This record gives sequence, C-alpha cells and structure tokens, in this order.
Amino acid sequence: MLQCPPFSLPRERSRILCAFSASSSPHDLKQILARAVISGLFAEPFVSARIVAAFAASDLSLAQLAFDASPRRSAFSYSSMIRAHSAGPIPSNSFILFSRMLHSGFYPDRFVFPFLLRASARSLWPPSFIHAFSLRHGLDGDTHVATSLLHAYACSGLFGCARKVFDEMPQRTVVTWSAIISCCARSQQQQQEDGLFLFTQMISTGVRPNADTFIVALSCCAGLGFLAHGKALHSLSIRLLSQLFEVATALINMYARCGSLNCALKVFNGIQKKDSSTWTAMIGGLAMHGCGERAVAFFDKMVEEKERHLQPDDLTFTAVLHACSHSGLVQTGMRIFNDMKAVYCIEPRMEHYGVMVDMLGRAGRFEEAERVVASMPFEPNRIVLGSLLHACLVRGELAYAERLEKSFLGLRFGVEEENDEFGGGFFVGLSNLYAGACRWEKVGRVREEMVERGVRKNSAFSLLEVDGKVDF
Repeated sequence: MLQCPPFSLPRERSRILCAFSASSSPHDLKQILARAVISGLFAEPFVSARIVAAFAASDLSLAQLAFDASPRRSAFSYSSMIRAHSAGPIPSNSFILFSRMLHSGFYPDRFVFPFLLRASARSLWPPSFIHAFSLRHGLDGDTHVATSLLHAYACSGLFGCARKVFDEMPQRTVVTWSAIISCCARSQQQQQEDGLFLFTQMISTGVRPNADTFIVALSCCAGLGFLAHGKALHSLSIRLLSQLFEVATALINMYARCGSLNCALKVFNGIQKKDSSTWTAMIGGLAMHGCGERAVAFFDKMVEEKERHLQPDDLTFTAVLHACSHSGLVQTGMRIFNDMKAVYCIEPRMEHYGVMVDMLGRAGRFEEAERVVASMPFEPNRIVLGSLLHACLVRGELAYAERLEKSFLGLRFGVEEENDEFGGGFFVGLSNLYAGACRWEKVGRVREEMVERGVRKNSAFSLLEVDGKVDF
C-alpha cells in the first residue's frame, strides 16, 4: 500500500506526478487518484489529464470515469481517451470524443489523427472524414498522419485513395514505403505487381528496406507466384538484414506458394531460432503440396520441443488440419481436432469446423460431417455450408442439398460477399448436383437465382513463369 506524507501542495503535486510515472498497477493508480481528490489537485487540468492518461493505458472504464469527473478537461486528456477507445471494444466512441473535443475549443494535433484513423479502420466511419479534417488543419503532409491514412484506406479496400495519399507525400520514410507495399500485397494481382515496382523504386531512391519491407514484398511475390523475384529478394535480405529469422516465415511461405518446396525446407532447416509462426508456415507449405504425413510429422515434432516452449496456436491447427483433409488422414485429423481443446485449451473457430467438415466429406463420411456441424456452438457460415455441399456431391444427397440451399440463401452477405468467387462456386456446385440427378427444373431455378443475385463463378487461371516473367 502506498504511503503518502502530510499535505504540502507543491510537494504533493510533485509526488503524485512522480507516483504516476513509477506505478502502473490498477491498485496503486486508484490510491493515487484518491490522494489527488483528497488534496484538491484533481481539479488542476494537468494533474487530471495525467490521471486519465494513466488509467487509459490499463483500465478503460476507470479512465472514462476519471475523464467524466474532471472539472476542466485538457486537449491531452481528450487525446488519451481517443487513443484508448480506438483500441477498445467500441472504437466509434473515439469519434464522439473527437466531436466533443472540437466543441470544447480544442484543436487536434498530429498525434490524434493516427488514433482516429485506427478507429476508422475498426469501425464503419469512412477514412475520408478524418482525411478532410487533416487537410483542413494542414496535417496531411505529416508522415505519421499520412501513414495512418494509407492503412485506413487499405483496410477499407480503397487502394486508389491510399496510392494517391502516398504519391502526394512530400517526405517518405521506410515505414511509409512499407505501408504502401503492404497495401499492394493485400490487394489484387495488378496491385501486387505495383508493390514489387514500388520496392525497386524505394531501393533506387536510397531508402534502406527493413524486415517489415521484405516481408510485405515477399508477400507480393507469393501472391503472384514470382519465384525469380522472390529469390532475388532472398539474396538481398541476406545482404541487408543482420538476422534472417526476422523474415523466415515470409520466405517459407513465398517459396511454398511459388512451388519450390525444397527451397522452403532449406530456409526452414537453416533457421536456428524457430518460433511458432515459422513452424506453422512450414506445415502450411507441406499441406499445400499434398505432403500430409510430413506435415503431421512436423506438427508432432513442434509440440515435442518443450524445452523451447513452443505451443501451436489456432493458425497452426488450421494448417495441419488442412494437411490431413487433403491427404485423407481422417483419423489423425480427428485426433488433432479433439486435442485442440482437451490438450491445448484452444477453442475451435469457424475455419477449424469447416476443415473438419471438408475432410469428412472428402472421405464420404457424410453422417459424421453432419454431426460436426450440429456440434458447432455457432451458426455455420458459407464456408462450412460449401464443405457440406461437397459431401453431398460425393454421396449424391439431393434432399440434404436442398436444405443447404435454403440455409445458404438465408445467410446475409454484403454486396462484395454475394459477388465473390465462393458464392458462385456454391451455386455452380448445387447446379451440377441437380444436373447429375437429371433434375433440370432445379438446375434452371439455381441459374435464375444466380442471375437475380448477380453472382458469377470466376474463371480459373494458371500462372506460368518463364525466364523471370509470369504469364496468366
């Protein structure tokens, strides 16, 4: 328990401020707050702002209580609360506080806008709203604000706006370059090619790439299947990075997705400090190439290395379950799935149930796939329904397929989800099932439903790399 001497206001103020710097536990902070209230120092804007900031970093509810009780709020206290809510459960509260801040006569600085943009990326508020405010206050040229704008536009799927912000920046740092290349990596193939071009442009301007830059550039190569470019980035990372394990996961993923499993294994074996993400990337690469038994062997070896305190996470289980599904290792997959919760205390998520349904459906075990869906603690999504449809195709279960169709049509999707590849794939699979049973009236109805909803099945394509160039 904190011990405070008798009151002496100047000394008391100094002690309280020093106590906030030295302590971060909620228990101690509550005692310091009580001392500030008793001494009357809580009425001072600077002291109350420090109290709000300290609570905002540890307890959002207490921070909100201290903020509401502050007799005179400062710009710093508003900024602290905006920052806390941007990472909290209701990020839209940041905009309410921002509005109150403006009505109180305080003007935002360059430290407020990045948190507002983070809240924008996590909520339904458009980034253009914050962008307009930054332009009005002359902060659009600030590197931190501009980088946050890039991320916010990218999270909203507005790559063109993100690129325009980047092109208009007066000064670019390695963080800025990494941000725009990351936007490209998460976009479509044309933008991924732009990401590699931006990487070469960054090198030509004399900016030295860091590990994050290499990771997003390698992600572009993985998405495009550019093996030659990926090898060039690998060589450059050896020259410029002191520790290669920082990009090991990205390298393994790139080589596996570009079809060079041996190179992925070579990188994996050459890394001394392997973490869970490195193992997960290698297990996923083996699963991608149909090496299910080797992927399970890697998983077992990972969990056996207890001296390194390696624990599989939900992504690791997704990778190894995919390996079991595509290699027909049904019993092994069921054992691993059951161990998730019983041994590793990891609650299965939607994708894990989806993989299990797909695995059982591929093996023709339709009744067991039904039981897995029935055991789910939440409603199945379109991925799970699609896996069940595949099981129906294996068994020719027309009656159950009709129920699946009703369930699928009952799901509420956004415009982008309704027109994506999976939506088209589900309807085409359903149409093929009816056609196989000569139920032509059903085939016609499914096709009419696709036209009415504007759903299309995207055409498949292949990538072929010849002499460093990739053709579609």
